[in-house]
Amino acid sequence: MHDHVQRMVGEAERYLHDAAILEESFAAESSAASLLKVLALEILLKAAGLVYMGKYSRTHKYVALWEDLPKRVRDDVLSVGAMRFAGHTDLSDVERLLRDFEFAFTKVRYHYELYETYSLAEQKELGDYWVELGAPDNEGIVRFHPMELSAMLHGLQQALASAP
Repeated sequence: MHDHVQRMVGEAERYLHDAAILEESFAAESSAASLLKVLALEILLKAAGLVYMGKYSRTHKYVALWEDLPKRVRDDVLSVGAMRFAGHTDLSDVERLLRDFEFAFTKVRYHYELYETYSLAEQKELGDYWVELGAPDNEGIVRFHPMELSAMLHGLQQALASAP
């Protein structure tokens, strides 16, 4: 594997390692673990582009990074990820998932900007109302899809590990 790809994969794995530590901590107070996982996803998408296509786009457009990969690689990533988390994931709309991950990376890393047009009281009211509705995923402003994210990360890691 090319040095640059090894460097990219190593960096992604270090972010995933740190995310796992944060996920196990009762003291964590932010979405940092999820953001680290989304960042690792972006890096792995770019590494896969470099391995399978000889290049990657310097963008945060996750759907574009995904579509840059050969169809067989995308199919393998989804198959491996779905098998790893069988019965716990829905990878049927990958583009929607990738758009949600991209939104999380580009908008939620500066969470204070997400609600900058709301007062703190309005933001709290909005959150309370969402919880009152039963906190439906499809109504959330930010959707991390933790199991689907883990499945895609696993699939990409396997695709890179078995790359020529």
